Amino acid sequence: MSAGPEAPTQPQRVGSYHLIERLAVGGMAEVFLACQRGEQSLDRLVVLKRILPHLAQNPEFVEAFGREARITARIRHPNVVQIHELGEAGGLPFIAMEYVPGSTLKQLVVAARQTDVRLPVDVCVHLLMQSCAGVHAAHELNDPHGKPYGLVHRDVSPHNLMVDDQGHVKLLDFGIAKASEGMDHTRTGMLKGKISYMSPEQCR
Repeated sequence: MSAGPEAPTQPQRVGSYHLIERLAVGGMAEVFLACQRGEQSLDRLVVLKRILPHLAQNPEFVEAFGREARITARIRHPNVVQIHELGEAGGLPFIAMEYVPGSTLKQLVVAARQTDVRLPVDVCVHLLMQSCAGVHAAHELNDPHGKPYGLVHRDVSPHNLMVDDQGHVKLLDFGIAKASEGMDHTRTGMLKGKISYMSPEQCR
């Protein structure tokens, strides 16, 4: 996704969420920082992902969008971003998810290069261990009957690893994840994910 305008031109509301700032926009959805107004001033910051208007009438895209939320919501792990709600407002489906204050691993690496700083080995190991824990949690996901889903993220890359201010890692964006049972519809020959981070057998 590319960066978007810093904020909506006018105050906007999506369901119970007030949009604060547009963070990014991609080919399928736009992402906002939003605030959910609670009782007794108990507000909560969230990240709100909303399908683009021109795709809202496409059943295939709408199903893929909802599928991402349903997959991620099943994974309860400290290294996987948590889903708060899958909803619809104004005819546009949206996903409200955990807000992680920090940067993507990609942004951290770029910043380190620009300042000619090397990330310490122990820091890299710490980040990678947490990333692997999040991926493992996805791989180990079972259905209510204890049967493995066989879930594969397919786009684990620095772009999809958030690092918060305390150094905790969160895996996000299960939009192109694949499962062995009834949750995936990738056509034969279709390549999904970032080639730079694919395994050799995946690129064949």
